[in-house]
Amino acid sequence: MHIQKHTLPGVMPGTHHLLHSYHFGEERGGPHVYLQAGLHADELPGIVLLHRLCRRLESLESEGRIRGQLTVVPMANPQGMTQHLQGQHSGRFDGISSENFNRHYPDLSAAASQLDETADGAKVRQALRRALAARPVVSTVDALRHTLFDMALQADMVLDVHCDSEAVLHLYGNNRHQAAVGELAGFLQAGATLLCDEAGGMSFDDAVVQNWRRLERELGITLDIPLSLTVELRGVADIEDRLAARDEGGLLAWLNWIGVLDGEKIAPPQAPQAATPLAGVETIVAPHGGVVVYQAEPGQTMVAGSRIGYLLNPLDGRQTPLLSQRGGYFYARVANRLATAGAELAFVAGTGVWRKGNLLSA
Repeated sequence: MHIQKHTLPGVMPGTHHLLHSYHFGEERGGPHVYLQAGLHADELPGIVLLHRLCRRLESLESEGRIRGQLTVVPMANPQGMTQHLQGQHSGRFDGISSENFNRHYPDLSAAASQLDETADGAKVRQALRRALAARPVVSTVDALRHTLFDMALQADMVLDVHCDSEAVLHLYGNNRHQAAVGELAGFLQAGATLLCDEAGGMSFDDAVVQNWRRLERELGITLDIPLSLTVELRGVADIEDRLAARDEGGLLAWLNWIGVLDGEKIAPPQAPQAATPLAGVETIVAPHGGVVVYQAEPGQTMVAGSRIGYLLNPLDGRQTPLLSQRGGYFYARVANRLATAGAELAFVAGTGVWRKGNLLSA
């Protein structure tokens, strides 16, 4: 194992942050996998999981069982980890710019000017990394994005590990990789798998794919686009050794399956739910302010018109039903039980396609 410490600037002179990346294996014919957790710094289940995975990979490396390369960043946002106010941690948005740490990764497709129809994966990676290196780094968030994205651009497969508020384990991926995403969904027993061509907002995982897709269009060729997806490890409070051990086992089985590790290959189990379009997600919002009382749990299948809960007006006792108008697989809900008008509360994965534009919440 090789540990690399990346120095990131702080917001004032004399301050800085250290980002740690852990590197296993070497280029020996196996794929290169990049895994990170904690880009939203207040999402901790993935940090625990990748810490465990690093310890296991260190042991496997000593046994000579790593065939490819692995780059693991267990705590991908040291800036966000420091953002505490009056005892509360806020790690989803940058405290200075208010930007979401998982949005606005760069469009580097101008790198196509350096390529032609003979471009292969190695040439594309070189061109993208050169284009990234040429971009100015102005803010602390720029420096973080630059460092993480450069590591991801070198990989064949990218897993960005997050968690939701209260949820079952679910995945976000690209239609281009439906079969491969389905395999990981089976190993992790993901409750929902949400696919699209482009999610909008240039989140970390989607930006990797979109850069390659845009190069394809510019060059008029077909490229072997890296697998890149987001793993949502249930909810923010789901931090248990039991769950982390289960997820670690699923990841290790997947890494064996794709040839990064030298071990017994077990065929992917069937995922609990079939993949559905990200554009088919129904977002249930609060029609007015009040206290949220849920009556259904994530993991349930809802028919059209079924009740997920109600919104209570504590002054007059009025209860406004919260209904799933379209029905589908109820996979996530917001933990905060005090809602303001228009707040997103719950998410149901349907089989239709009815949304357009930016498909991700803030």
